[in-house]
Amino acid sequence: MILKCDICGHEFDLENAGCCDCGFGCGGSMVKCPECGLHMDLPEELREEHERVYNEKTIFAKLEKKLAEDEQKQQ
Repeated sequence: MILKCDICGHEFDLENAGCCDCGFGCGGSMVKCPECGLHMDLPEELREEHERVYNEKTIFAKLEKKLAEDEQKQQ
């Protein structure tokens, strides 16, 4: 799906979008325009999958995965 920046009009694919670094805890529901850096809301149809991938990359998700692996090794 092609996204269009509300400010600069640049059209880009979600794969080319920058990761949101807004600092407001959006949970990955926003992306950054690769041209001007504007943080944009994702369309509803893309939000769920993008949020899942975003949340898998958090330090808490990585820690939870590592703890589960360590627990399995101990058993």
